[in-house]
Amino acid sequence: MSNQSPAPRFQFSLRWLLISVAVVALLLGLGSFPIGQGLLGLLLAIMLRGLLPTVAIVSAIYGRGDVKAFAIGAAVCSIPVLTSDIGPMNFAGLLLATISQLIAMGLCGFVAMATRRWLARHGLGSWK
Repeated sequence: MSNQSPAPRFQFSLRWLLISVAVVALLLGLGSFPIGQGLLGLLLAIMLRGLLPTVAIVSAIYGRGDVKAFAIGAAVCSIPVLTSDIGPMNFAGLLLATISQLIAMGLCGFVAMATRRWLARHGLGSWK
């Protein structure tokens, strides 16, 4: 019998917990001022138009298997956001757009991954 090491446990440090709580409190505090809402809206717009599609495209290029299929579905879902003008939006509109984009990317990625698994199960893919 071989000696197996125990499964890794989730460990956290109080330092990072304090830092994350402080950052969340600062962001929520900024949201109560008009200038802060503009700043948070800018961060949400950057995340919506730059960060999310970049992660999806890089994962589609360098991922393998289900990760690649999920990323391709998510990247295809982000095309309308990249090709259209979101126009002037307030903080609530950008927050809603970001959340809806995350949900849509997740659903499209899941459908792409399920389709890949179905094709592999039925022997219709080129990766047999």
